[in-house]
Amino acid sequence: MHGPEGIKLYVNAYRTAFPDIRVTVEDQLAEGEKVVTRWIARGTHLDEFLGLAPTGDTVSVSGIEFDRVSGGKIDEAWVGYHPFATRIADPERIRRGFAAIGEAFPDLRMAEVDSIKEGNKVAFRWLLSGTHLGEFMGIAATGRRIEAMGMDIVRTENGEIVEHWGEFDAIGLLRQAGVIP
Repeated sequence: MHGPEGIKLYVNAYRTAFPDIRVTVEDQLAEGEKVVTRWIARGTHLDEFLGLAPTGDTVSVSGIEFDRVSGGKIDEAWVGYHPFATRIADPERIRRGFAAIGEAFPDLRMAEVDSIKEGNKVAFRWLLSGTHLGEFMGIAATGRRIEAMGMDIVRTENGEIVEHWGEFDAIGLLRQAGVIP
């Protein structure tokens, strides 16, 4: 979304489809002109949303947003979210997923784009890029270049990570690789 009108359309689509939507701020960090917010939105799907007929189901979406504030207003925003507001999956499953991505994209690189630290928490935004050179989720190598963004917040104690929250544009990666339309 770009500009105030784009944001208004985006918010209106959610409010129409989920009229009882409630957003809970789970965590927030700030440093200088940067603010990072971790949130969960919950609502009942009562009207069409992105072409999906209403289900009547209560849904939860968790997200992380990086904002740059200028003159008391949000000047830039990056948002990462996914429709599962639960704890992270089995660590072995995650390891296998990363191994599959590494084989399919052997030149995979991750670069930190932004970060802030507040107390014992650090938030960072990063970009992942690589070339689809090996089989990935049943799709033969396409040679396509992909780029996807992610955001993480970690809490440390005595130099060790004790809590982690993360969002990653997996759908964007899958679209660019040709796995989904």
